[in-house]
Amino acid sequence: MERIEIWGDVIPGNSGALKETVMEIKYKKNPNVTIDTIRWLLALRGSKFRDNKRILDTFTATWVAKRDDAYRETFEDVPYLLPFVVKESRQAVIVVPGGGYCTKEMEGEGTLIAEELNRNGITAFVLWYRTNPYYQPYPLLDMQRAVRYVRFHAKEYGYDEDKISAIGFSGGGSQVAMFANILQGNEKLCPDYPKDEIDRTDDRLNRIALVYPLLSYCENVPLMFASFPAQDVRDEKRRMELMDIYDAVNHMKCTGIPHFICYGSKEDMVSVSKIEDYVEILQKSGTSLKRVIVEGAKHGYGAAMGKKEGYWLEEYIRWLKGEYAAL
Repeated sequence: MERIEIWGDVIPGNSGALKETVMEIKYKKNPNVTIDTIRWLLALRGSKFRDNKRILDTFTATWVAKRDDAYRETFEDVPYLLPFVVKESRQAVIVVPGGGYCTKEMEGEGTLIAEELNRNGITAFVLWYRTNPYYQPYPLLDMQRAVRYVRFHAKEYGYDEDKISAIGFSGGGSQVAMFANILQGNEKLCPDYPKDEIDRTDDRLNRIALVYPLLSYCENVPLMFASFPAQDVRDEKRRMELMDIYDAVNHMKCTGIPHFICYGSKEDMVSVSKIEDYVEILQKSGTSLKRVIVEGAKHGYGAAMGKKEGYWLEEYIRWLKGEYAAL
């Protein structure tokens, strides 16, 4: 499948340095993918500080590096979009998979979503963004650049510039929510970065969809090791500062933008209380909101094609079409 590289000749945060210089990797003679994945998933959880950097880094370097051909040993990853274009579509959706900022679930939270959008006449772009050991704000800069890229090329692909939305899952939901509430409209590019026409394009999202989103690190404190330098996470004062800075609820500024929010009634990974706080702010502001609670579902159901949880996707597409039909 075609990959559209979203940056130009210069990619902020990239260099020829080896990633292992900032990672703490435990190499093993006979690694077990099942055991290491379980350890990684357990290492992401918890409202208390636990030094799980070694677990996250080992999973990234051992397994993500093997199954993701875009992952490189040096800081030379190239973020890209997978295009799913419908010529007659008037709108475009950026699909942002999750993966705990260590990996990306490119199928169940990416291409399957895009294909279903296509079947309903909607253009979609699946975003591959940089993750561990790329630390914030670089993943969010990839999100910002993707929005600008999709809007900049609107005429080329045939959709309207004011009908660009994003849907994010889990860590991808964090990408969308933290971008929309913290980075959108701001600049975090280095002063010596050579801006191009795309960088000067409006980065505003017209619609936002969040599926079991990570809106704060408050219940996933160990996950911070995949998002920030180890010395910052281990320092309590700095850790608390970062938790506040990267909190989409405490810094919400995207009221007025229609939202679709979905999560399971048995969500077991991210903070449901934070999601409910986010919903409450939207409701009090009068923002158009569609909320779907998937009965019996835990974290990570994704597209859930052919499963009982899959009705959420139908609700999302119905909402998306209805919102734009009203314009």
